Amino acid sequence: MNSNHADAGAPAMEKKMSDKEARKAARLAEEKARAEEKAALVEKYKDVFGAAPMVQSTTYKSRTHIPVAKLSQPELVSKTVLIRARVSTTRKKGKMAFMVLRDGSDSVQAMAAVEGNVPKEMIDFMGQIATESIVDVEATVCKVEQPITSTSHSDIELKVKKIHTVTESLRTLPFTLEDASRKESDEGAKVNLDTRLNSRWMDLRTPASGAIFRLQSRVCQYFRQFLIDNDFCEIHSPKIINAPSEGGANVFKLEYFNRFAYLAQSPQLYKQMVLQGDVPRVFEVGPVFRSENSNTHRHLTEFVGLDVEMRIDEHYYEVLDVAESLFNYIFEHLATHTKELKNVCQQYPFEPLVWKLTPGKMKELGVGVISENVVPTDKFQARVHNMDSRMLRINYMHCIELLNTVLDEKMAPTDDINTTNEKLLGKLVKERYGTDFFISDRFPSSVRPFYTMECKDDVRFTNSYDMFIRGEEISSGAQRIHDPDLLLARAKMLNVDLTPIKEYVDSFRLGAWPHGGFGVGLERVVMLYLGLSNVRLASLFPRDPQRTTP
Repeated sequence: MNSNHADAGAPAMEKKMSDKEARKAARLAEEKARAEEKAALVEKYKDVFGAAPMVQSTTYKSRTHIPVAKLSQPELVSKTVLIRARVSTTRKKGKMAFMVLRDGSDSVQAMAAVEGNVPKEMIDFMGQIATESIVDVEATVCKVEQPITSTSHSDIELKVKKIHTVTESLRTLPFTLEDASRKESDEGAKVNLDTRLNSRWMDLRTPASGAIFRLQSRVCQYFRQFLIDNDFCEIHSPKIINAPSEGGANVFKLEYFNRFAYLAQSPQLYKQMVLQGDVPRVFEVGPVFRSENSNTHRHLTEFVGLDVEMRIDEHYYEVLDVAESLFNYIFEHLATHTKELKNVCQQYPFEPLVWKLTPGKMKELGVGVISENVVPTDKFQARVHNMDSRMLRINYMHCIELLNTVLDEKMAPTDDINTTNEKLLGKLVKERYGTDFFISDRFPSSVRPFYTMECKDDVRFTNSYDMFIRGEEISSGAQRIHDPDLLLARAKMLNVDLTPIKEYVDSFRLGAWPHGGFGVGLERVVMLYLGLSNVRLASLFPRDPQRTTP
């Protein structure tokens, strides 16, 4: 290239670069001016709107927040309140902004309009707050002329004076609460269960999920309260053990220093040993681990066990009497939580649980009454403890007979009832006796653990029992063998080696109390009481063969 041409092109290049730099400088100056203007506005209105200082325990009880649930109290009308809530929705319309604020299942509409001490900038700020953010709102509680149907507080709204974000949510959510709250029968997008479980903290914000776990908490509360009131002592047994706790293969094996250990399948053996320490009645609430590759709607590899064990004087019916009173107490108290039950039913419709026979049905069928020595004339020998409880008990053999009224392939008295027939049995019981809850007793020896006491009148059967809700088992129990020689003999018959749990057998050698008990699966009780289709809906962070997170 000619050097004169290069020299001639240089000024043009320099001018082009100069124009580009000038535009860049102008843009930067404009951005700086906007930032300074915004900073000035933020400073000017920082007491009215904006980001609140991070909560870092620098103040203590300097302000009083009113819970969203209490906003409808008459004395708050026309008063200025401070609330902290989550932003459900927000929209800006001209010089006005509207929000729905919520905390749990309680919600209220909030609005603001440009006037007096409310600048337009605050309206703009409200309109751009990301949904699910947490905000502090200072507002006046106002009565409304027309009911607001989209919020739980339908007769009031908040007129916002000040609003500050406490924490801001990401703008892209894993799913919307509207989609996650939709009934299966409704039109519109649904969120599959795995997606919901992967962001369980988000799923818990839906009315139904939040209500399910509040009800689960109540089941534990009432379980404990009843047993404590009836002289039971709460215990806490170890979950790391040196051998499979019930002689089975379905246990999790783990390295334990220079040897192997196992996760307990249940507190069963420890409950029994504690009773031999002269503690007459015990219960436990704790985790239970089952290494079962069962990918069904009702199985988990870890769940919460509610376990009971107690002395008996003569008969395992003494345990059943306690169990019936316990479940009656739990069911009666759960029925008082109408708000939570309604929230669940809106997404997962279910019929209220029926757990007692009516006196009329008992008379019609000839149901026996054990406490009054009334012998049943019912075809399937159904009976109840007394006229107060009226909770159905049917012998296992008679359950088989009831099933055989509809099965093409008849079952023998000692056949195991599979899951399909278990559900069918629940349906038949409901049709005949009008109850969702029943107890079946005297199960075959072949399907019960080695520590189960056999029936003296027929060794094919045992002094054992299961409890059912809506055709699915929620609890299993029995009178336990308290004689060490009989225990060893039954274990040998079932090919169970008791050498690794020698201490368990030894606990009966120094004078043993006759006893019995039962174990209950918490998540399954909640699932079936609420008529849910999957136990994972009633497990906070479920564990199954496919899931170990979050």
